[in-house]
Amino acid sequence: MRQEKICRNGSLILVMVLLGSMSMVGAPSKAYGDPVLGKIIELQAADKEALAILGKGVVGKALPAKPVVDTARLMPLNEGKWTYRVLAGDHKGTNQEDIIARPKHDESGKSWRRVVGKKYIDYYRVRNGGKIEMASEVDLVEDVITTYTPQFPVIFNGMRPGAQSEVETDIKVYDLHDPTDEKYKGHLKIVYTYVGAYEVIVPAGKYQTILIKSSYTGKVGPASVKDVGYMFYAEGVGIVAAVERSHVTAFLFYDKKTKTSKVLVHK
Repeated sequence: MRQEKICRNGSLILVMVLLGSMSMVGAPSKAYGDPVLGKIIELQAADKEALAILGKGVVGKALPAKPVVDTARLMPLNEGKWTYRVLAGDHKGTNQEDIIARPKHDESGKSWRRVVGKKYIDYYRVRNGGKIEMASEVDLVEDVITTYTPQFPVIFNGMRPGAQSEVETDIKVYDLHDPTDEKYKGHLKIVYTYVGAYEVIVPAGKYQTILIKSSYTGKVGPASVKDVGYMFYAEGVGIVAAVERSHVTAFLFYDKKTKTSKVLVHK
């Protein structure tokens, strides 16, 4: 705000420049939608129902959510082991180890793999600016590899609370031992929603997280794909709780209704 005091003869006597006066002590601040404090978004009923599988008390109060500015902090690709407790399905009550490592042939630091339990291997690629993309998935049980063209982002830098981002990708599923043997192909649309920020309490501790919801629709070979996944990310830690979407091969070979819900036990 600029306030000027001018004499009758037109000469300028005093110029007062007041910048940012609303941020002074005593000025009102907004509880919702404030760009500094963040935006508080309560969970919708449908999301609460989907997340109930994580158990009572895991998802706590809504917190001020800010735009995503550093995906590498939310999903740190560092060599290490994350131990999760599986909360539903055939392996309920058991621990699952996710191991992140760099492929031996890559020294650039741009390629990473995440071994999910003893069933899957996810491959990621880090682009300029720190954007993390899913490149391919290996199903160790069915001995197939799924590739994505184009590779699709895991989280979007710049996403704002409540906002959505959409990507589409072509899918091909090959025999793991014969890359020329294309078994299935299809197309997938993924809609990411930055649901909000929430306190999450898991065996590994209490975390301030952001919640990303991923909605998948499409068709791969004879199977229709329609699924939703939820990931709670904590800065410097990665995924602390999840109701994971099914891998593509789950729609081809397994019970497509089975989801993996898990909470972090140790990192």
